[in-house]
Amino acid sequence: MEMRLLGPVEVWDGGRRVPLNGPKPTAILAALVVHLGEVLSVDHLVDLVWEEQPPATARALVASHVSGLRRALAGAGDVGAIRTRFPGYLAELPASRVDARRFEEALALGRHKASQGQAAEAVEVLREAMGWWRGQEALEGLGQSFARVEAVRLTELRLVAQEIRFAAELTLGCRAELVAELSAHVAAEPLRERPRGQLMTALYRMGRLPDALRTYQEGRERLRAELGIDPGPELRALHQALLRGDTEVLGARVTAAAVSTGPGAPAAFPPASSAARPAAPAPTGGAAGQ
Repeated sequence: MEMRLLGPVEVWDGGRRVPLNGPKPTAILAALVVHLGEVLSVDHLVDLVWEEQPPATARALVASHVSGLRRALAGAGDVGAIRTRFPGYLAELPASRVDARRFEEALALGRHKASQGQAAEAVEVLREAMGWWRGQEALEGLGQSFARVEAVRLTELRLVAQEIRFAAELTLGCRAELVAELSAHVAAEPLRERPRGQLMTALYRMGRLPDALRTYQEGRERLRAELGIDPGPELRALHQALLRGDTEVLGARVTAAAVSTGPGAPAAFPPASSAARPAAPAPTGGAAGQ
């Protein structure tokens, strides 16, 4: 049996989706799984699921919904996933059976491999982990505050995972497919500086210096218009490296002829030097990275 939070909240038993019998039982299960191994009191579950407008029967409804969830999970072969512990309940199951927990573990592993210079292994781990997402939003369909907060947290981790993978891929060489992925990522997250720096680096290595400079200018204008700030020091430093053609910073040898090709057919470049290996992920609006 698997609990899935990286998309709509679902329980799967092999190839069969387990019915959860409505939004409130689903929200109760989600709250327990988000707080895996932690006892949530009945009153806390009422607050989480009904928030400011609980019915008078909310406590009894929690007990009824938990009973229904237990029957559904028992039908999937798990009779002990939800346990009674005073003053409420807890979800008790291995973290490996919750897709969100597995994703966090894979992110930690991918980050470690990238930091050790194992770029290919990092890419493989993180690509597999990204495949566990179903859609763009975690806990999709739940409007409770706890679900929205957890969705934001998991979405940020997803972005970090993508950016660590991009950094690892840049150390393996530059491909047109990577530039396309980075371009889509920057278009979707225009205020994140790290992927913008990665895109600038990738464009430069493909012989597209004008596009790399334009990517910086677009980011600067967007940051000023929406946040009233200039790019951070690392993105500014990368911009200066582009203007100087600083191959030590940019991690590639580029001939004048290659730079002049602009947005046309990309030139082939060797993998980046060890100086361009990925660093720890930066938060939103943080370091540009490579």
